[in-house]
Amino acid sequence: MNFRRLFHLSLLLACLAFVSACATPPPTTAAGFKAAAKAKSDKEDYDGAIADYTKAIALGATDPATYYARGSAEEAKGDLDGAIADYSQVIALDPHNADAYNDRGFAKESKGDLDGAAADLNQAAKLRSQ
Repeated sequence: MNFRRLFHLSLLLACLAFVSACATPPPTTAAGFKAAAKAKSDKEDYDGAIADYTKAIALGATDPATYYARGSAEEAKGDLDGAIADYSQVIALDPHNADAYNDRGFAKESKGDLDGAAADLNQAAKLRSQ
């Protein structure tokens, strides 16, 4: 084997080792899926974020923050019904979450439910004033 060929082979092996070391394994836990979803949402990959938040919820991440984040991604994507459902879940888990009332109110307003929107926005204001 000549020096040039050996050099290229060594370079190829070094590159493969680097790529292998840098590759992120797919998530397998609720926390892993939440982190992956956040990264996707930050890149405006809302479909990917919603899918990963859904997997996190299926694995037990049933905290208000996970539902809120999925609702935000759904709203950004234009899925107002999904967003309203998730904001409602946040409110069921944390009735004092003014942000969930606020965002659900704006989603309802976008759907034309002005009475529902007003009720939610008033509740958000009331909670924030306490």
